[in-house]
Amino acid sequence: MLFAGSYKRWANLLVWASLAALFVGIINSVRMSFMPTTLWQLGVYVVMIAAGGGLMFKGLNRYEEKIPAPDNTADLRRELDELRRSINRDS
Repeated sequence: MLFAGSYKRWANLLVWASLAALFVGIINSVRMSFMPTTLWQLGVYVVMIAAGGGLMFKGLNRYEEKIPAPDNTADLRRELDELRRSINRDS
């Protein structure tokens, strides 16, 4: 049904429904129990989770270039010529 053209919508629905059922089954079978921790350990856990979340959201922000690109191509050409002359002198 997935590759037949006329049943494409039903096939996609069946695929996504089966994936959702698998995900729910896996999550349902997970057993969690919390071990006793000290207040210090809990504080470290919370700080590390907050720091990781902050770094993640910082990485999602769009990068904005704050340093303008130099427009002095003449200076760069002069500097390259000086480097070429010094390399030629040494070799």
